[in-house]
Amino acid sequence: MSFLAAILLTASCAGPCTELKCETQLTELVGAVRAADYRGDRDALDRLDAALAKIPPSALDAYRAYWRGFARWRRAMNGFNETPAPNDLESDLQAAVGHFRAAMEKRSNWIEARLAMVGCLGNLMYLARDDAGKRQAILDQYTPVGKTLAADGPDNPRVLWIIGGLQMAAPPPYGGDMAKAAATLRRGVASSWKEANAGTRAPWIPAWGGPENLMNLAYLYTHTAASDKTAALAYAQGALVAVPEWHYVRDILLPQIEAMPEAGKTTQAPAP
Repeated sequence: MSFLAAILLTASCAGPCTELKCETQLTELVGAVRAADYRGDRDALDRLDAALAKIPPSALDAYRAYWRGFARWRRAMNGFNETPAPNDLESDLQAAVGHFRAAMEKRSNWIEARLAMVGCLGNLMYLARDDAGKRQAILDQYTPVGKTLAADGPDNPRVLWIIGGLQMAAPPPYGGDMAKAAATLRRGVASSWKEANAGTRAPWIPAWGGPENLMNLAYLYTHTAASDKTAALAYAQGALVAVPEWHYVRDILLPQIEAMPEAGKTTQAPAP
C-alpha cells in the first residue's frame, strides 16, 4: 500500500475503531515507517508520525506510541547523514523520547521502548557535545532505562545493536573496544536469525535488527582502527541483500567502502 493510501485508511476511522480496523491501520503505517526509514525519507517520517497519532485509542496504544517514537528517532538519524545537518535533530529526538515514555506508560518497563530510548539518549549526548550540564541531564535520564538493558535482553538483536554501537562509539571506559563491539554485533546478527525462525510475529511487534547489526559491522570495519575493506564490503552487501533500498548503506556507506585502499585490509576476516 502506498503512503497516501495508508493516510486515507487512517483518516477513514474518525470514530471508535474496531480491533480489526486498528490492527489494519497500524500494520500499514508500521510498514510505511520502516520503508521510509530505509529510504531516508524524512518528510514521510514526519507525516507518518502524524498519521499514527490519528489512530483512535485501542489495545494497541503501546505499539502506536512506540512506532511514533521510532519515526521521530529515525527521522533524526537520517538527518545526521545530511550536509548541512538539519536544525531539528534535537527536537525530533526529544519527541521520540516522549513517545517511548508514553509506550512504557502503557506497557511498564517494556524493553523495546527502553532500548529505543537509550538509542535516542545516545544521539542527544552526541549533540550535547561539550555542554556538561546538558550531558548530565541526559545521563540522569539514561540511568534508569539503560542500566539493566544488557541483562534484560541478552538475546535481543535490537539490544545488541544498541550495546555494540556504544562499545564502538562511546569514549573509554564505556566504549572504544572494537573487538568487543564486533563480537556483540555478530551476536546481534545471529540473534536476529533465531528470532526470524522462531515464528510469525504480528507486524507491529518490533522485529528489526538484523540488517542494522550488519550495517554497524560494515561501518566498524570502514571507519575505525579495525579497518578491513573485505569485511566491510561483505557486511554492507549482506545488509543490502536484506534491504536493497537502504539509502545510507547503498548511497553513502558502500561508496566509502569501495574507496578504501586495499592497503587498509587487516588479517581479520568476518565471522561466518
